[in-house]
Amino acid sequence: MTRLRLFAALGPFLAWLYCIAFLAARTDGPIFEDRRYWLPSFMVCYAFSILPMLFTAWVDRRLSDRWWRSIACGLAGFGIAFVLYYGLMHEGPSAAENAKIFQQDWFYVALVWALPAVVCSWVMGLMNPRESVDA
Repeated sequence: MTRLRLFAALGPFLAWLYCIAFLAARTDGPIFEDRRYWLPSFMVCYAFSILPMLFTAWVDRRLSDRWWRSIACGLAGFGIAFVLYYGLMHEGPSAAENAKIFQQDWFYVALVWALPAVVCSWVMGLMNPRESVDA
């Protein structure tokens, strides 16, 4: 149960931090001109991140005796984010315009769930060293 709590609490928070850092790097002005948008942005990021983080927790549990489990969790998070971003950007009336945006940002957006998954898996390995195997 500790694994699920860790991935559910830390994962969306790290995804939100990464999104804020990405937005800060991509925009010239302030991210939010009004302070009241910080909490809703966190809640939206949490709502979208909870299921992918729980899936990566499942991957982490299944691979708990492998040394490469953090890498696998990162790849799972990367894959989920890539597929969802691809699906969202290639739908609707402005699909052609969004496809250009997708080509520019796909790697950075896919890192939104890859990096938190790697960090959560690594922290879980530190908390339970008996699960790690030096094979």
